[in-house]
Amino acid sequence: MAAMGNDVVFGANAVREALRARGRVNRLYLAQESRARDAVALAGLARAQGVRFDFVPQAKLNALAGTHEHQGVVARVSPVEYAVLDEWLGACPARALLLVLDQVQHPKNVGLLLRTALGAGAAGVLMPARGGALLDESIVRSSAGAVFHIPVITCRNLAQALRKVRDAGFWAYGLDASGEASVFETDWPARCALVLGNETRGLRPGVRKVCDALVRIPLAGGLESLNAAVAAGVALFQVAARHGAMGERPAGSD
Repeated sequence: MAAMGNDVVFGANAVREALRARGRVNRLYLAQESRARDAVALAGLARAQGVRFDFVPQAKLNALAGTHEHQGVVARVSPVEYAVLDEWLGACPARALLLVLDQVQHPKNVGLLLRTALGAGAAGVLMPARGGALLDESIVRSSAGAVFHIPVITCRNLAQALRKVRDAGFWAYGLDASGEASVFETDWPARCALVLGNETRGLRPGVRKVCDALVRIPLAGGLESLNAAVAAGVALFQVAARHGAMGERPAGSD
C-alpha cells in the first residue's frame, strides 16, 4: 500500500521514499503495536534526518490516513520542499538577510512571517524541525502563497545551525525586549540573521547565547512587546531599508 493525501503519506514504501527524498516530511507516526523491521528502519531514517517521530495508537493512524490500510506508518508532509542549509549557504549572495524562527508556534504567525520576509527581500527562513510550527496547508493559506517563493530551511539543532550561519559570514541579531541596541540604530552588516523567539517564552538561552547581539524595538504607550509577526516586520524592513533592498526579489525565489 502506498498513498498520499493533501498533507499525509501512508504505507511503508511511500513513507520510506518520502524520507529518502529529504526535505518533505514534517513528522512520522508509527503504530504503538508495531515493532516490525519496517517501523524500526523508518524510525532510524527519520532520526538521522532530524524528523520527529512518535509511536501512537492505531486509532490515530486511522484518523490521519483516513483508512485502515496504512501498514502502521503515516507521515505528515510539507507542501513545499525544505531547503538544505549547506546548499543554501553555498548559493547565498554576499548581501543577504536570513530570518530565523526559534520555535514560533502558531501557524498564522509563521505564515505572516514568511510573507513579511518575502516582502522585505529576505533570502530565506530558518526554523527547527522540533518545537515550532512546520509547513502545512494552514501556513500556505496564512502566508497567502508566499511560502512557495522563499527558501525555508529546517535543522535538527537551531543553535548549531546558527553557528554554521555565522561561520559563513553572517552576524546574528536576536530580537528581544532586553536588547541594548535599537533596531533603528543598528548598523546592519551585509549578511545578517534576525532571530525571533517563541511567542510567549522568547529566545531560548542556547539560541540567545549564539547571537552576536540582542536588539529591541523601542515602544511608547507603556507597551512591553508586539505580536511576533509585527515585531519581525518592523525589524525586517529596517534591515531591508539599510541594505537598499526594497522591492528586490530574495535570492533563490522563483
